[in-house]
Amino acid sequence: MRWIHAALFGSALLIHNAVAEFKFSVTGTRNGVPIPQNEIKLVPFEFGRSRNTKGAVSPPHRQTKRANPTISSANWCGSVNYTPSSNQIKIVHAYWRHPTCTKRTGVTTYPQAVAAWAGIDGDTWLTALLQSGTVCKIDSATAQVRHEAWWQWVPEAAFTISTMPVNPGDWFEVTINTTSTTAGTITLTNIDRGHTYTIHLTGGPTLGRINADFVVERPYYGGSLASFASFTETWFQDAYAVRTTGSNLGLLGANQYQIPGLCASAEYDNLNGRSWSL
Repeated sequence: MRWIHAALFGSALLIHNAVAEFKFSVTGTRNGVPIPQNEIKLVPFEFGRSRNTKGAVSPPHRQTKRANPTISSANWCGSVNYTPSSNQIKIVHAYWRHPTCTKRTGVTTYPQAVAAWAGIDGDTWLTALLQSGTVCKIDSATAQVRHEAWWQWVPEAAFTISTMPVNPGDWFEVTINTTSTTAGTITLTNIDRGHTYTIHLTGGPTLGRINADFVVERPYYGGSLASFASFTETWFQDAYAVRTTGSNLGLLGANQYQIPGLCASAEYDNLNGRSWSL
């Protein structure tokens, strides 16, 4: 297990108003040094919907580490755990290693993509989802792979942090800390490259704060579901949610979403889960 904690320092400020109510600002550091405002670059991302699209097909027959509920999905592969609305989630946290992605054998449609992220809601709470992670995308048969860091408060637009370095094998840490159902911060760190970005958000779409998500996703681009690239096994480590009572919610007993024929997932223990390409 990788137990690493990144310190935050003062940093530059980038402000954007997506709509009248929803506002965010972004700060960043590079090896502990504030990144100047003119060097912080966000690019509107072409991600479409990210909410869980549950399928009716049977899950693949694969032995899992623990006997968690296994559910089919068209686009999510990973662990989702739940809390009642009387004990809402305030924080989600996880580490993962950004995967190596390659063209899937026999698949000739593009883009092919894989996104790894942690978030709040989007499963049983369908009207909003706050999430952040990394994505690898293969745009065409040339097999060039683009690696990006991103965040989104669904149904608002997604953004990539184009100045965040992302390389296969880099370790990332994300902490999403909500101060209410419509405000909070996302802190995303590339541990190996020493970059940290913090997104401060207000006026967001109302969260239920009842789903904790640790997911490898077959993402939508615009209105279309991308083909799922092949990827190296992805572990979510030190994956947990902090609830309003202060008690932690881990992966124990979480639903394990599978994308039949493409991806399987399993809980290893209460803080560690993995997803792998089929």
